[in-house]
Amino acid sequence: MRATVNVMVAVVPDPYPIWWRGVPSPPPAPWVYLFEEFTGEDTAEEWALAAAIFIAQTRRRTSLGPTFSELFAHLLPDTKGLPSSFPTDLSFFERRRAVTGFRGHVTIEWRRRGMISWDKDVPRSLRVGRRFREQSRSSPFAWCHSSCSLWWVVVRR
Repeated sequence: MRATVNVMVAVVPDPYPIWWRGVPSPPPAPWVYLFEEFTGEDTAEEWALAAAIFIAQTRRRTSLGPTFSELFAHLLPDTKGLPSSFPTDLSFFERRRAVTGFRGHVTIEWRRRGMISWDKDVPRSLRVGRRFREQSRSSPFAWCHSSCSLWWVVVRR
């Protein structure tokens, strides 16, 4: 004789963004705002371009890519690479999880756009992406990055 049991499990959606998972308190508003700024449809391309330019300049100067920490410190110099301060009740591990989640999901979006790339588990492997290389080869003129007031002459390999 076979018995079939239907089990219903209530699935409660996590109220926090995916990059803030595993942290008990809600993310600060500046973190949420900056994540949207870095990955939003209207602004992600400009931030990805700024990141790719910094990566190209770093690789040209040192032959190694920057770390994720150095990349975000360059993009957010006033706050040393963080969107804002942490809530005071977070432990070291929760802060680490929040930072790596935030940076990781932002850079994944930029990688999807083809502007940057990296090898998993390889230090200093950040490099420019395929789309960035294609655009820099096709346009010998300077690109204007208006929202960040960033001017750049195409980096030649």
